[in-house]
Amino acid sequence: MLISIDGIDGCGKSTQVGLLAEHLGAQQIREISDSRWGRKLKSTPSPTLEEQLAWFLADRALLAPMLERASNSRKHHIVSDRSYLSTVAYQSFDSGLAPGMLERMNRALVPHYDLMFVLDLPVDLAMMRVRKRGEALTWCETEGRLTWARRVFEAWAAQHDNIVLVDATGTPETVFSLLRHQVDRSLRLP
Repeated sequence: MLISIDGIDGCGKSTQVGLLAEHLGAQQIREISDSRWGRKLKSTPSPTLEEQLAWFLADRALLAPMLERASNSRKHHIVSDRSYLSTVAYQSFDSGLAPGMLERMNRALVPHYDLMFVLDLPVDLAMMRVRKRGEALTWCETEGRLTWARRVFEAWAAQHDNIVLVDATGTPETVFSLLRHQVDRSLRLP
């Protein structure tokens, strides 16, 4: 089973990826990976839209064979911290690029995700969590970009059967319970 956990910055993705991967005995990956392209993206303070798209697509192409093995599998599971859905949400902000076009570009490289969770959190709460880390904000951690991304995530969840919007305002345990229920039901686990 190929699963992603997406959502705006500060929604608790990393925590939930770890919990769900442990629950399933799954491989845990991160988009942006530690590939040459992922490192470039992480180390560039303000990448242009062209750089973002090129590096995300190159990084995703390297992950594709591994993702393919997990897609539709009942034995091999991957839980990804983000997916192409985040590119659709973040790179469509103020770029003139339609979310649907960005999806098609990325879907040409990666297989179907069995489940895509979007941890939904109000932007003000997300910004509070991000600031609490005590780190400098990144280029994508602005109120405007997070508001846009949240709207795109909500719209995509309403349009796709494999995308599940999950309320991320609760405790990590509460959020994990919601995720676990959905995954176990998909795998038909007791």
